[in-house]
Amino acid sequence: MIKKIKIKFFTKNNGFSKGIYKSLNCGVRSKDNPKRIKANIDEAINKFSKQKKPLILPMQFHSNKCLIVRNINKNYHCDGLVSNKSNIVLGITTADCLPIILIDQRNKVFGICHAGWRGLLGGIIQNTIKKMRRLNSKNINIHAYIGPCIRKMSYEVSKSFVSSLPPKYRVFSYKKKEKYYYDLPKLAKYILSETGIFNINDTKKNTFIDANYFSYRESRKNKFTDYGRNISMVALN
Repeated sequence: MIKKIKIKFFTKNNGFSKGIYKSLNCGVRSKDNPKRIKANIDEAINKFSKQKKPLILPMQFHSNKCLIVRNINKNYHCDGLVSNKSNIVLGITTADCLPIILIDQRNKVFGICHAGWRGLLGGIIQNTIKKMRRLNSKNINIHAYIGPCIRKMSYEVSKSFVSSLPPKYRVFSYKKKEKYYYDLPKLAKYILSETGIFNINDTKKNTFIDANYFSYRESRKNKFTDYGRNISMVALN
């Protein structure tokens, strides 16, 4: 049987958490009940893969660090993961930042990264692609998938944020009624194309306004004490 790479961006629905975490909260660093978080992650894995495979979920810290997964028992501290192994699932969690999945079906190499503005500016996309090439992937064969994240007119930023950006990235900012907004997915697409990745699919889902997803900014707007995280997964089946 020919193995294929499978991807999924989960909604926040069909889980076990309550209250502000309702219901598929997979944020291990949230203040939700740890047993419910574990149950949610197990539920997501079971929905994603019929085979029992360990999920590699890194401790994310808005970095540009990507690692190749070689040891399933290791704790990974990074914001990007890459593999060509069929016995694992790679995952990341987000709550407005971009979940980006990169797959090379021809060479059976796959990667996933958590990309907020810090990661995008720092090179998380480029570093994930570099690690994929270390596993014999080629840019021409890589397809990129951008998952649910905060979108242009929902992402308000300061004027100083815009002015601090490299000039080539400032074009993705917008001004409306004296407020500044920024298009992170457009920046990601620019970086991908600049890196030689032209096969790009975008879910175009906005976590801030779509009730099916957790959103850090939406929770802050509602003055919640914490927020849930959406999970995204990729694996070679």
